Amino acid sequence: MRRHLVAALVALPVAVVSVLGLPLALQRSDEALRELAHTRAVEARELLPTAVDALERGERTGLRQRIAEYQDRTGARAHVFNAQGQSVEGALCRMTPQELAQHTVVRAALEGQYTDSSDRRKSESSSSSGELIVAVPVIHDRALAGVVVVCSSLEDLALQQWTIWAVVAVIGTLALAMSGFLAEPLARWILRPVRYLEAAARRFAAGDHTARVPVHLGPPDLRVLAETFNHLAEQVQNQVTVQKAFVSDASHQLRSPLVALRLRLENLEPHIEPDGSRGLEQALDEVDRMTGILNALLLLARAESGAQAVESVDVLAVAEERVASWRLVAEPRDISLTIDSEGDLVASAVAGTVDQILDVFLDNALRMSPAGSTVRVRLIDDGAMVAVQFIDSGPGMNAAERARACDRFWRGAKATSGEGSGLGLAIAASLARVNSGHVLLEEAPGGGLHAEVRLPAWRHRSSTVLPLHQG
Repeated sequence: MRRHLVAALVALPVAVVSVLGLPLALQRSDEALRELAHTRAVEARELLPTAVDALERGERTGLRQRIAEYQDRTGARAHVFNAQGQSVEGALCRMTPQELAQHTVVRAALEGQYTDSSDRRKSESSSSSGELIVAVPVIHDRALAGVVVVCSSLEDLALQQWTIWAVVAVIGTLALAMSGFLAEPLARWILRPVRYLEAAARRFAAGDHTARVPVHLGPPDLRVLAETFNHLAEQVQNQVTVQKAFVSDASHQLRSPLVALRLRLENLEPHIEPDGSRGLEQALDEVDRMTGILNALLLLARAESGAQAVESVDVLAVAEERVASWRLVAEPRDISLTIDSEGDLVASAVAGTVDQILDVFLDNALRMSPAGSTVRVRLIDDGAMVAVQFIDSGPGMNAAERARACDRFWRGAKATSGEGSGLGLAIAASLARVNSGHVLLEEAPGGGLHAEVRLPAWRHRSSTVLPLHQG
């Protein structure tokens, strides 16, 4: 954007100089030519009395001397023709007297076709001859006696015209240089609040709700935009804070009643008839399920609580430890749990988050896998990211279900009634985002689900603070 703004700031004065300077230069060039034609016409009229003496009385000596003096004084050349277009006296022009007599300007003067404002004729072919030709009729006793023709070289006029164009070019160059000198700081001044706004928006989108924009920089309109952004950020921060506080407080406040409810239900067991034992067990299961939901909400609230320091995490060691722990659950269900790794894999992650993510995927895979099947865990390092893949042989998910699987409280159609809270994958996805990673859900090649979490690889960097990523 800055380059476009600088280009616009540079192009604007150049365009103004071009739009105004070019017509001005053309006008000045035309005026210079008209002024020269007017000057030569005035000088030609000064020769009229001497031309009349030569044409009517045959006194050519005075005319010859006057023409020579005129040529010495002005550098132009004068020539006199009679009414029949025959040369009477004059200095040689670039054209011969015969060619000059046939010139359009001279023929028009011989025919008396002129008015007071156009009694001198500028040659239409002067560019080819390199001369300006002006012809003034000689009138004596109300009759055409001849024509005084003045030939003037255009070399001096061309120099003057080139000077005009050079002045316009210099002005344009100065305008370009000045605009180029001022465009960069002006663009920086205009775009500085935009850069602050962009940086604050990125931080805010990443979860740093304290991001604000300075309101005293740049043009007034951008200052208003900065104030509007700050106001919006303040409102969103307040709403998010209230929401997190509610979730956290509600979870904490409900945990104690649930513990008390479970104790009271267990205390009722000796007093329950055998026919009511099944109902008591179901009530205890519902209490356990609600406790699990509350624990998941607390974990989710902590995951989205703010920026947290990252460190190097040995993903292979964590995966082996969690797989060994979940084998205690898999073996009674006749499910084989295997792990395959390409070598030592180290990721950049917040402490305690990787094992929680792996627990979510292992729990889902074991719950959905049929007896006699295998859940495979593979660890892959592609350079920038460390990937942990979970491949099961369960019913899998269709595209619509995979798109919603990480939504909070969403449970698939194949999930067992009353089982799970619908928060597991949402928590895994949120924890992955906290670590600047992400979760992928795909259809496994042989059926089932291919779930994958990708985390940034650790590259011997110092501990960093990652911003919160909102889900």
